[in-house]
Amino acid sequence: MALMKFLNNRPDTPYFRPPPLYFRVLKSCDQLRSLMFEEFASKVQQRGCYIMRGHELRGTAPPNNINVTARTQFFRAPILSVSEDLFTEAEALLHPHAPLTPLKMSSPNEGLVTVQGEVAEFSAVKDVLSGKQHVPLRNLQLKEDGYAMSVCLRREAGIHSFNVGDQINLSHMKLNHSSYGPQLHSTTYTKTETKVEDRAEVLIIGVATSEKPKQLEVLLDDGESLFIDSELWNPFDKELEEVAVRVTVQIKGKQIMQIKKNQCE
Repeated sequence: MALMKFLNNRPDTPYFRPPPLYFRVLKSCDQLRSLMFEEFASKVQQRGCYIMRGHELRGTAPPNNINVTARTQFFRAPILSVSEDLFTEAEALLHPHAPLTPLKMSSPNEGLVTVQGEVAEFSAVKDVLSGKQHVPLRNLQLKEDGYAMSVCLRREAGIHSFNVGDQINLSHMKLNHSSYGPQLHSTTYTKTETKVEDRAEVLIIGVATSEKPKQLEVLLDDGESLFIDSELWNPFDKELEEVAVRVTVQIKGKQIMQIKKNQCE
């Protein structure tokens, strides 16, 4: 292919300027804005055809990367005909398959996987050097069915907010082995989701102060304890002085996000 020949053959001279590229955008995703300057992202639309000039080729070994700079220009161009098979191939590249896989059955031979489980512990976000960029990194321990595994989350996945006890879903993870044992690493495709649970007929029998600022800990009749914002709890505090509080709640991990009084039948 002409593009691969272009990426694999960069002359070893500081005076080289890549020729203009005539291309069609087959598929795009939200990552486009993180890969291009903000002012250019809106100029390149899915299925659109363009001539690009003022770009650069960068890399330590072939295939090199096309780098968009402040000098890069995009010109709308006539339609470039491509087969539907290429659209399908582009979709697979942007959204690779990552099947839901139990933690204890993860294998480095399975490629990208999606895992879920309970957050047992997590570290503070660290700023680490990756290449020439500083990126956020967070480590956590994930548990599922009595099995625990270390997880390393970078970039967008690393700044996601967590609480111990959160039930989370991590997509497009890659299993690596190190001297510390197996560890799941996030990729550029990883999406992090904390599961939200709706519960009706929850009976709160006690409340206590918490080490968390502006948070209280409530005790349920089955022995489970959850956390709730003190302002969110205020309307129910007086009632608890006389009787247990029966409510419907929305829970995210161990945190009550919404709470409302059950209607009398």
